[in-house]
Parts: sequence; structure tokens; C-alpha cells
Amino acid sequence: MKKIIALLSVCIVISSVSCAAKKNESSQNSEQSAAVTDVQEATEQPDPLAPQNTRTTTSAVSTATTTAVTASVSASDTRSAVTTQAVTEQPDPQGAGIFSYDDSGAIVFDKPEEKQDDAVLMSAAQKLFESACQTYWKFLVNCPYSLDYSSYVENDFKWQFYKITDPDIHSLADVERDYCKVFSERYPNSLSDNYRESNGAVYALNGERGAHLYYSASKITDIQSKTDDEIFFTVENYYDGSDFGDDSYSETDTFSMVLENGTWKAGQFTLPY
Repeated sequence: MKKIIALLSVCIVISSVSCAAKKNESSQNSEQSAAVTDVQEATEQPDPLAPQNTRTTTSAVSTATTTAVTASVSASDTRSAVTTQAVTEQPDPQGAGIFSYDDSGAIVFDKPEEKQDDAVLMSAAQKLFESACQTYWKFLVNCPYSLDYSSYVENDFKWQFYKITDPDIHSLADVERDYCKVFSERYPNSLSDNYRESNGAVYALNGERGAHLYYSASKITDIQSKTDDEIFFTVENYYDGSDFGDDSYSETDTFSMVLENGTWKAGQFTLPY
């Protein structure tokens, strides 16, 4: 009996020791797991693909983008305002909104021309000079009217002048009226060399010659003088060479604008080609 009791006591002691060991091991494992978790939390980076992080990042990017766009638009608006102010304060040297062609090719200022600076006046003269070249060419080299080539008259040199069939042209004065829509009546013209009246009709020479082969361009370069109704300019005509093998060169001439009834017309003028 004593042996049995002793044996049970030994078993109880062993069981107690084993439970204590397991408890200590479990506690130790729990402490180690907590330590590992702490280390992971301290060293691991947040997952950029996590939904919560994605929402946060998107919101931040959206806010930053909105801020950048707003700043960009504000800066653009500021630059636009500055540019608009600069444009409205400076006169346009090309004359936009200041002068324009009328229906015939003369120049009309939208504001009093005496208040315009020299750059604008030179731009207007450039436009009028170009219009004068085209008008002179149409009337005194070619003919702007319809012609009947089967009906003609001849001068002393046997040059043939062809009948103008335009219903509005009945006299040399009618031709001069159209020509003087661009050219001032102050200066004489040579229309009588190219047009003549005969048998109640008007006849035109219509020479149709070619232009100067080496002519390149013309440019108004400065203002020579001004009067109350006329402005004189220097025009420089450029040529690329000659039949004699000359290098490019230029020639200066005088061109004037004459004020007639609120319209500026060509005055002193020489066709450069």
C-alpha cells in the first residue's frame, strides 16, 4: 500500500513539472511572437496597392493636381491679361484696326491720321503703294475692261486700240474716274496714251507687256516730309540683278499719299517694274 501511495506522489510531481514547463514554453512563444510582430510593424513599409492606401494616395494626387492646375490657369490668365494690356497699349505697326483699304484700294484711317505715329503711317503707305502698283498695271499696262478685239482703231504708229465693251465706259473721263479711285487727281496721269475716244466709244491699247524680270520687292523706309494733306515717303525698290550680270541692288524713289475727302490716295508715284 505504501508503495502505491509513493508511486502516485511521484506521478503527481512529474505532471506538475510538465504542465509548468508547457506553460512557460507557451508564454515564451507568445512573447517571441509579439516581439516579431513589433519588429515587422517597425520595419515593413505600407502596401501601396492596399485599397485604403490607394484612396489616400489618389486623394493626395488629386489635391496636388488640382492645386497645380489652378496655379497654372491663374498664371496663364495673368500672362494673358498682361499680353492683352500690352497689345491694347501699343499701336499695331501693321495698321490692324487703325486703317484699311476701301472698296477700290485707297486707304481709310479709322482714327484721325494726324494722331498716328510714323510707324503706322509708313505701314499705311506700304499698303497704298502696293495698291497703286496693281492699279497702275491694270490701267496703263493692261486693261481692266472687257474688249472687242475685232473692232479697233489705229494711231499714227499703227498701234491698235481695241473697243471697250464695258457698259459703264463711254468716255475717257469714265476711265479716269475709275483710275482716280486709287490715284489722286492732283498729279497728272498718262491715261490718254493708252485710251482714246472714237465714234462715241472708248478704245484701249492693252499693251500686256511683261514685268521687270529682276524686280524683287519694294519697301517704304522713311518719311521725308508732311503737309496738311500730303505725306512724302522714301521707297526702296529691290532688284535681283540685270541682263548684264550685275549683283543685287536697290534704287530709291519718292512716293506720296494725298488726302482727298477723308481718303488717302496715291500721289507721286513711279511703277518699279
